[in-house]
Amino acid sequence: MEGTISNLCIRAPREKAETLRRALQRLEILDQSRRITASNGFVLIPITRNLSPDEMNVIAKLSQVEVIRSELPSPPTRPKNLISALDGTLPPHLLALLPRSFDIVGDIAIIEDLAPELLPHGEILAKAMMQVHPRVRTVLLKTGKVEGDFRIPSFAVLAGEEKYETIHTEYGVKLKVDLSKAYFSSRLATEHHRVASQVRDSEIVVDMFAGVGPFSIMIAKKVSAKVFSIDINPNAIALLKESLRLNRLKGEVIPFCGDVRIIAPRLKGVADRVIMNLPASSLDYLDVAIATLKSCGGTIHIYLFAKDDPIKNAKEMFNSRLNGQVKKCEVLNSRIVKPVAPREWQVVIDALVVP
Repeated sequence: MEGTISNLCIRAPREKAETLRRALQRLEILDQSRRITASNGFVLIPITRNLSPDEMNVIAKLSQVEVIRSELPSPPTRPKNLISALDGTLPPHLLALLPRSFDIVGDIAIIEDLAPELLPHGEILAKAMMQVHPRVRTVLLKTGKVEGDFRIPSFAVLAGEEKYETIHTEYGVKLKVDLSKAYFSSRLATEHHRVASQVRDSEIVVDMFAGVGPFSIMIAKKVSAKVFSIDINPNAIALLKESLRLNRLKGEVIPFCGDVRIIAPRLKGVADRVIMNLPASSLDYLDVAIATLKSCGGTIHIYLFAKDDPIKNAKEMFNSRLNGQVKKCEVLNSRIVKPVAPREWQVVIDALVVP
């Protein structure tokens, strides 16, 4: 049962609650140890002390208010993690099987994998997750692998609203996402930012498998570059176009919907930089990427799946496929992006290539 504290508060019309809350917060007299409470068309906003005459003048300009004493409830204590949220609800052997990580895309949480023993308790688990992360409105369980030309996994709703569409924000960039229509991974936020930070003003970039546009839009947000964004999924391109309206950009993003082998020849010899985020088959399109580079050369960011010694393995696959196609190649950087399966990782190679 929540405890209560008897103390000062401001009584004001309900429609003025948010305006007054912000004003009291600015004045540093909002009492955050007690909860703002509605009462008969009014709100009671807790304060830490009596207002000075000057402070009262500021508040009175915003609304007709009255300072009173009232017993208000303390805010509920939010559990710090899933284990504390479910302790006493699930037995210890199931608590040990709780997922250690999950993705949050906008206001949607995604559980990648769930132990079979936990499946009957999926809804309880999901509701606990929403307790721990109050901004989450939907919890999804990934039920199928990323498959097909559009790379769309299947999901089941465990709790919350039955929805797949949201606005996701990373590094100040807003992205319209629909998980049922186009692939998106919030785990690549650091990688989107890393690549975008290398682009300079006036560069021309070809984003060969753009998806909903996280690389493209972040680049255009940061610098005055021109980005040609290609994807075969019309839903991904439609979402990208919506995201363009959500952001103020320094650069320009030009979307193309279609097969990259058909579209890329229109961009022959224009690119300073090419992004190839299609790890399962990016090597099959390396010739297309090389053809879009300027004759003086440019940078290719290629993503691969690799096993065992992943960086060594990725470099070997890259160099083997590149052999004989270019005048010069210098690997500038290589790093593991994330694990994707037992003993398998996603790797990125940044290479300076002269065709």
